[in-house]
Amino acid sequence: MQRTSPKLWQHGAAQLAHLIASREVSASEVIAAHIDRIEQVNPQINAMTETFFDQAVHAAKRLDDEPSLFEGQPLRGVPISIKECFLVAGGKSTLGMTSPAIVHEEDGPQVARLRDAGGVIMGMTNVPQLMVIHETRNPVYGTTNNPWNLDRSVGGSSGGEAAILAAGGTALGLGSDLGGSIRLPSHFCGVAGLKPTSRRLLRSGAVENLHGMAWLEYQPGPMARHVADLRLAMQVLSRNEPQSTWNDAEVSPLGFDAQTSTDVSSLRIGVYADDGFFSPCPAVKRAIADGIEGLQARGATIVELEPPKTLELLKSYFAIASADGGRDFRRMLKGSKLDPEVARLVRLAALPRWTRPLIAMLVLAPFGKRKMSSLFQASGPRSADSLWQVTYQAAQQVHQVFQAWDQANVDVVLCPVHATPALKPSCAVDMIPAASYSILMNLLGVPCGSVPATRVRLGETSDRTGKLDASERLAAKIEEGSAGLPVGVQVAGRFWREDQVLDVMEVLESHYRTLPIYPDIVDLPKVGKK
Repeated sequence: MQRTSPKLWQHGAAQLAHLIASREVSASEVIAAHIDRIEQVNPQINAMTETFFDQAVHAAKRLDDEPSLFEGQPLRGVPISIKECFLVAGGKSTLGMTSPAIVHEEDGPQVARLRDAGGVIMGMTNVPQLMVIHETRNPVYGTTNNPWNLDRSVGGSSGGEAAILAAGGTALGLGSDLGGSIRLPSHFCGVAGLKPTSRRLLRSGAVENLHGMAWLEYQPGPMARHVADLRLAMQVLSRNEPQSTWNDAEVSPLGFDAQTSTDVSSLRIGVYADDGFFSPCPAVKRAIADGIEGLQARGATIVELEPPKTLELLKSYFAIASADGGRDFRRMLKGSKLDPEVARLVRLAALPRWTRPLIAMLVLAPFGKRKMSSLFQASGPRSADSLWQVTYQAAQQVHQVFQAWDQANVDVVLCPVHATPALKPSCAVDMIPAASYSILMNLLGVPCGSVPATRVRLGETSDRTGKLDASERLAAKIEEGSAGLPVGVQVAGRFWREDQVLDVMEVLESHYRTLPIYPDIVDLPKVGKK
């Protein structure tokens, strides 16, 4: 039986760039197809905050009319979406706040690099208010819905990006990641995403939160439906610039060579399927087991790793992230309508540390919120001395993780992205503990990515036994009715070795695509209730 040729919006970024460069299709045809797709799906998923269709049509026409000017551009004619926090000429960044937003006069450096490489910017995508929770919802643009099931969350904070990519509205996206913000939405929506090594890519040219926090640093990164497109985007985004162009401290001394590749058979890959803090659901466990089989079939050496001391590492992460007691958030939110979940988080952040053990005992413990209680007590406003001490402690803990990797002599680590499939609405704060797998990698600062693996099988029910903990009970409810939702796996590597992370992700992607119920591009009109 002959297969139907894919529609243009079903192709990946590299495929589209090749088709345009070889004159098999025009850039105008590609952009028109993606405009049609966005207009078809966005009313249901609400992923785009702004669209630049007139500019996109004009850019595509110029690519077609003056091809000699654009020879060799790696992203020639590729439709790209940009997370709302980044500076795009003519666009605005609200971070979901109702206070007036400034319209940007020019592109930030990362957006400029994508455009200079021939990419066509289609629009900007939705984020949680302040980019602070793992659910994409705010009072300005509303809620972004998961294209696999419109009653499910897309995660955050790069949730709009993941949703529009999963639905075929664009072929490549620019996201950012401070606490799983690229990888979690990718996992929830069935796309691929990469958080590079901290400070690998320029961080200027974006509206930030948590100003002045030095240990934990957000990192821009690419998102796409194909791992090969992440590699292509990294080549563009990490392009070396003259030192006079940008702030010198912001320029990585290391470029990224997309041609660098390591035979996976030469790699030692450490694996842990459970971090000992929040057990993953059956579908995630199966994805890890299938991934191990695929890597072993390619000759990789699999090493079973002891999971890190996750709870202690998470305590350090949240102690650092909340050290100002939420003051920066409150400054940014002044005059804005608040999202209920964000308002709750900001209130919790402001509570003095001396009250936290008492609140944990009287409020959290009676409701079985044991995991949340541990993180709550570690968080809150701190003196400079206390922040220095917890930062020093975090450095020691991170060193111990790397010592364990060294002793096991592993190059790359395979583990879950998140403990569950896509969340139900309005539970992102209560489910923070389930994001432990991704948050850990932000504390380490290593390159790490999420690659789609499978979908939850019908009847693949929750096997949770920790019903005494409220977050475990909530996870069990999330896993009910989750059949068909995508899940991914996480690949982490050594500092500056994005190439090895991508090598392993490509092998995994190739293997997972041979298995049943791979989360390929979703045809949105066939799913969801809304």
